[in-house]
Amino acid sequence: MRIIMLSSRRYNRSRGVTSADIGRASWRKSSFSSLNGSCFEVSRLSPDRIGVRDTKDHGTGPVLVFTSAEWSAFIAGAKSGQFDKL
Repeated sequence: MRIIMLSSRRYNRSRGVTSADIGRASWRKSSFSSLNGSCFEVSRLSPDRIGVRDTKDHGTGPVLVFTSAEWSAFIAGAKSGQFDKL
């Protein structure tokens, strides 16, 4: 298996967003998140892109970018218990 590491700028571009999109995003985390910071934040980065980042990085870490369809499929799978046995 070959793993390719992309710079964050190159990754963002390949996923259809810019650093500016990420910088101006309004990030939200669950009100159920733990006090120790072990949670993640989500934001709509553009009309068809959702960003996910680790709260512990305080906005300086990597952001995973998903299309709206990918995010919807993930949420539907989580709600249906698809990932319960991972």
